[in-house]
Amino acid sequence: MKKKYIILVLFVFISQQSLHAREFLNTILHLNFGGMYSFGSGGNIIKWEDRKVDDEIPTNQGTSYYETALCITLDIVPTKPIILGMEDHAIKFGIRGSYKLHSLQQSVNMPDENTGKLMDYSSYMIGPVIHYAPFIEPSDLNRDYTAGGGFTLFALIGKISGDLTAFPNIKAESLSSKITGYKYDIGVGAEIAICSLNVGINLYYSYTNIKMKEEVYAGNGKRGNLKEGCLELYIGIPIESFIEPFIPSF
Repeated sequence: MKKKYIILVLFVFISQQSLHAREFLNTILHLNFGGMYSFGSGGNIIKWEDRKVDDEIPTNQGTSYYETALCITLDIVPTKPIILGMEDHAIKFGIRGSYKLHSLQQSVNMPDENTGKLMDYSSYMIGPVIHYAPFIEPSDLNRDYTAGGGFTLFALIGKISGDLTAFPNIKAESLSSKITGYKYDIGVGAEIAICSLNVGINLYYSYTNIKMKEEVYAGNGKRGNLKEGCLELYIGIPIESFIEPFIPSF
């Protein structure tokens, strides 16, 4: 029931704002929907998995891992743009929150390739974000400058919860456990405005500290970690606020 009220309040808030084409700089909210794919996985959980798979599957010719996630992020940037240099670029400061549904797959390369789900979890994260517009131009609307694209820099931290299935490709020895822990992401992004939507990409490093309810990796305790490089693509809705930019006197 609470979720319905939150969605209703968000809808009413958005409906009262002005949306315009090609806008990155003068926004108070960026609501983004996207998908993530990891291009590199490491950490001690991966090492424990690799060791066991190599011992138990003699036909294994290599084990690989990839993670996917469905992502919702919300940038709250209510501050005025700070115009820099000779009024040719600008920055804004804000807060980013994210919710993601993750799935980490293990793939064993053998004559009959085997794929299994190693982890299935959700994450809730928050942290600072900087929006940087490298090129700005005069605006004919109720503000001095506008920008059709820019870059972001962000650092997020939050909690995770879900399930881990150790050795998913060794069916006789699969062990499961509930997991909790914390996660942090740090990275950069790029975004352009197309019509009334923004299209963007994020590239970031992700570290996940995992606490297992059960000791599924014998002799290694109930804690592990996961390290990844991640690529995220998204489309977003920019919500504009007609605010005057702040130009420093120095």
